[in-house]
Amino acid sequence: MAQLGTVQTVVVCISGSSGTQGSCPSAQVQSVTQAYLIAPSESVRFDLMAEPFDVLQAGAFFGFSFASTMFVWLFALGIGRIINMVKTA
Repeated sequence: MAQLGTVQTVVVCISGSSGTQGSCPSAQVQSVTQAYLIAPSESVRFDLMAEPFDVLQAGAFFGFSFASTMFVWLFALGIGRIINMVKTA
């Protein structure tokens, strides 16, 4: 499996009053932590996954699924009534 990134030591800004402020905004200080950073060549894959939610497409999927379920249920209901009519005849 290809390596997507590496674990590296990074400097982040966190809320706090004690520590080195550095280039952080006021009321924040610098903190050193480890983070998993993806490789630049893999960023396109993650950008595609982060696309916004499409309400119209979700509505189309829901509508198709609901209509398909109703069709199968009504079809089975009709077949069941026909079988019951043949049984009682």
